[in-house]
Amino acid sequence: MFKLRNPFQCKSRVRTSPPSRTKALRALSCTWLFLELLASVTPAWAGGVTFTDSFSPPSALWSNSSGNWTATSGDYFAQVPNNNPGADTLLPFDLASYTLTTTVNGLGDGGIVVRVNGAGTESITLVLGGLGYGQGARGGGAGTAIYWGDNSAPIQNEVPGVFTPGNTYTITVTAVGDTFSAYINGSSTPVTTLTDSIAGSDGTVGLYDDQPNTITGSGFGTPTTFSNFSLQGTTVSSVPEPCSLALLATSLFGLLGFARRK
Repeated sequence: MFKLRNPFQCKSRVRTSPPSRTKALRALSCTWLFLELLASVTPAWAGGVTFTDSFSPPSALWSNSSGNWTATSGDYFAQVPNNNPGADTLLPFDLASYTLTTTVNGLGDGGIVVRVNGAGTESITLVLGGLGYGQGARGGGAGTAIYWGDNSAPIQNEVPGVFTPGNTYTITVTAVGDTFSAYINGSSTPVTTLTDSIAGSDGTVGLYDDQPNTITGSGFGTPTTFSNFSLQGTTVSSVPEPCSLALLATSLFGLLGFARRK
């Protein structure tokens, strides 16, 4: 005869995970949550950049901000040279320190934008020739000097009589933080140096052209052009936002509490 078992004597058939397996799954889940949180926080870091341009044709990285820049036979220049606003073309790299070298042909009035801050509100330029040469000034020091200019002071640390207008020169600029040095034709001694924090300790670089300026002046003569551009530097990335760091820390403490309660 079929005999019914006492229901209170029946053993449960519900499967349970071994304690070691449960702990392993819990640890794996916490690890994935931690990695996802960590990926949401941007770390602070610095990297290197090497950029060269023979301007045949110009790299697409140049911004061509003002002046309608173009190139002919490896010579890069603004088709509308100007100083108000400046005919500028910039590169996208956020640089803390760098070495930049370029050949300047028909030097008369132009230069190198050595730093523009992230907001684009402050800039520092190394002017080559200058002193009104692009607007049509001749004689005196026009077209012969080298100096620095920023938003508040257009002429700083001027060295006159350095150039012969219309000639070709190789210019090198080094930047370490907010200190800039300029060298001519491979010299190991800077011709002029500037320490200026107006544009911060990092930013973008580029070129400036004001020869000949027929927009705001009566400029004439051989255009100033640039060739054989090279740049080596250290780039800067963003720093973690305080709220992101706080979120990460809070989440980690929460995960630790969750693991202990389990």
